[in-house]
Amino acid sequence: MAFAISSFFAGLAGGAFAFYQVSYYHDLPFNPTWTFAALLITFVGGVGTIVGPVVGAFFYVIFQEVFVRTFPELHVFVFGVLFILVILLLPGGLVELAARIRGLMTPKTSRPDSRAGFSN
Repeated sequence: MAFAISSFFAGLAGGAFAFYQVSYYHDLPFNPTWTFAALLITFVGGVGTIVGPVVGAFFYVIFQEVFVRTFPELHVFVFGVLFILVILLLPGGLVELAARIRGLMTPKTSRPDSRAGFSN
């Protein structure tokens, strides 16, 4: 059942991509950039989470458009450096960063000591 559902969504994504592309380039499907993009989306969002790849995809699409228009020759290099920095500095991705920020923002409540009522 899981295989059928995942195949359905993969086919749906492939159909949407085919509709998005106006023409076919034979070298495009076998370009290593496709594999790199999938890894970057997963790692930037957060590996091991459900919402991480969604956040990573949103981040990747927005910044890819910005970098392709701004630095047409360097956008692959910029994403390569970003990938290395995320792996080294933020292994949990943007989801981990959001959790860290949320942890810093929430006030720390003092827990009562469990031994407070007991005396030796």
